[in-house]
Amino acid sequence: MSQSHNVSRIHNRNTIFNAAGEGFWGFAMAFHNINSVIPLLLAQLGASPIIIGMIPGGFVLLVGLPQLLSVWRFRGFADIKKLNITMHFLIAPWIALMVLWFFVLQLQGSLAIMLYLITFIFYSLMVGSLIPIWADFLASVSLQQHRSRFFGITFAINAIMGMAGGFLLKAILDSGRYAFPRNYGFGFLIMLLATTVGTCLFLFLKVIKPPDIAGRVKVRMGQALKNILVHDHNFRRYFYSRALGAASVMPLAFYAIYLDEKLHFSAGVAGEFTLFLVIGTALFNFIFGILGDRVSRKFVILFFFIGHLLALYLTTAATTTFMADLVFVAIGMATGAMQSSFMVFVYEFAGEAGDRKLYYAAMDSALAPVLFVYIMLAGKLVEWVGYSGLFGISTVLVLSGLMVFIFGVRKPSEQLASGI
Repeated sequence: MSQSHNVSRIHNRNTIFNAAGEGFWGFAMAFHNINSVIPLLLAQLGASPIIIGMIPGGFVLLVGLPQLLSVWRFRGFADIKKLNITMHFLIAPWIALMVLWFFVLQLQGSLAIMLYLITFIFYSLMVGSLIPIWADFLASVSLQQHRSRFFGITFAINAIMGMAGGFLLKAILDSGRYAFPRNYGFGFLIMLLATTVGTCLFLFLKVIKPPDIAGRVKVRMGQALKNILVHDHNFRRYFYSRALGAASVMPLAFYAIYLDEKLHFSAGVAGEFTLFLVIGTALFNFIFGILGDRVSRKFVILFFFIGHLLALYLTTAATTTFMADLVFVAIGMATGAMQSSFMVFVYEFAGEAGDRKLYYAAMDSALAPVLFVYIMLAGKLVEWVGYSGLFGISTVLVLSGLMVFIFGVRKPSEQLASGI
């Protein structure tokens, strides 16, 4: 009883420090939001719709590409806490380059677009190398029975701090104190400082259950990957649903631009949309964190699809500023479902003793070519069929993913119990 109580205390302490650390990261990400801030920055720099359309999906694609390599490289690394903190710090140099381009040198035009895109690529690849390490670390510092709540609280604080960042970004853009593009560059400087503080807070977390390194290295990575992608039929059906749902990346870069052209907002619209995005994310992370533990993670993931479908509908129907803001609340709903349950749902496929890093990396890496197709199509679809056509095609694909998820994917706990 005493040992169980002590482990619970460590879990609660980890929840506090992890939420604080992720909170600073959430605050920082408000200044580099790929769904609202970066598309508007690139549009003001004169980037084409194709380039702008590649940003949200391109980030997801680039994050997925290095994950299996990262798992292979660090599969036998025992100190998961040290590895996680080191990988977080290695992202800082790429943020520093964004500060250099836009705050120090104040670059504009095609040179600024080119240098940002190069920096964006390496920044995204570094984040991708971190993701499976980070996923394994979070599982190692949390208790299985309270994991959805752990994630829900963490990402709710992350979103609330992101909301504060959104307020500050809106104030910076509206104030006129810094001319374009230095106003965005100042935001990147704040981002650099906040991520540094957030990473330092991870030093205070304690590992509850270290990864089973010995058990993992006994099975060759190629064979383990084959078992996941070929023989686990339920996992494959989950992948199919996620692949269809990933069509939600196509309109993400165009929501803010379409609504701005339709309703003619002020210069601070990027900060306002970010604000409502993080309000929705915070609210639904908290709600879905509780529901994930009490009901099921599968139930929560339904709202990933529902949130994106609502965003697509509201965008085409929007006639007021309030309806435009609700678009980003709906995206926040989808994000809350994703953050509180996507990672934990994959943990359930792996089991507590399984290779969580490999399962998580397998999913993201398998989605990479699908995302590549969506990315290449997004900008072209805007040119061929306009924004309405893009939104309609995305709706059909996301709705199809929802149907596959409802009728084709079983809870991993049921799968393990039946031996299938």
